Amino acid sequence: MCIRDRYQRRVHGGVKEMNPIQKLWLRALSPLAYVINEKLAKRSGLVGRIGKFFMIGPREFGVHPMTKAFLYANRRYLFGLGIALHKYSFFKSLTQNGFHVIRPMKHFAFMGPALALFALLRFVYFGPDNIVYEPDRLTYLSRRVGGRIALPTSTLNQRTSAHYIEINAIYSAEMVKRYHKIHRGIIEERNRQTDEVKKTRFADPSYKYEAMKPVQIPANPLSWTQQ
Repeated sequence: MCIRDRYQRRVHGGVKEMNPIQKLWLRALSPLAYVINEKLAKRSGLVGRIGKFFMIGPREFGVHPMTKAFLYANRRYLFGLGIALHKYSFFKSLTQNGFHVIRPMKHFAFMGPALALFALLRFVYFGPDNIVYEPDRLTYLSRRVGGRIALPTSTLNQRTSAHYIEINAIYSAEMVKRYHKIHRGIIEERNRQTDEVKKTRFADPSYKYEAMKPVQIPANPLSWTQQ
């Protein structure tokens, strides 16, 4: 068979040769092809019709349409690169004519990279933590109470700042430390005074101090009842 006859048989009739990707898919789907071709397609009724419709085998009707789809997508991608990465000046195109594409597309050379940069910076400078503090939102308070109660907007006026709570706790601890220091000095000074001074220092001037008689407490308290 000459080369011309082989070419006519390959193009106009007979079994078409598959490309490497099609051969790889056919090998990978061989277990599924056995189930569909042998178990479903050979059955009668509706199941057999469905199996025959989805039969898997070597291609005999030319190239796969997905090859043309990928080719078209690649051409559109290269066309976009030509617009976005052209060598013509963006600022010069604002004042001169003769741009190599339609006039509205001239802004894409500048706006394209700018929008891409803005999209990347959005995750850094425009996150929820930078825009607003979540506990300061009314929706956060609604979720804390179960999410089934409609709270008025004025509820936000009654909240206590977490920073205030932290600062107040630190301030209270420092004040307690100073209180104990001053209180210790007062107690030590009071312990050095006599009983008369303790009871008359801050009393009314008309108060006359009379010392109590010493009371002898016996070792056995029951002796009080026996006397």
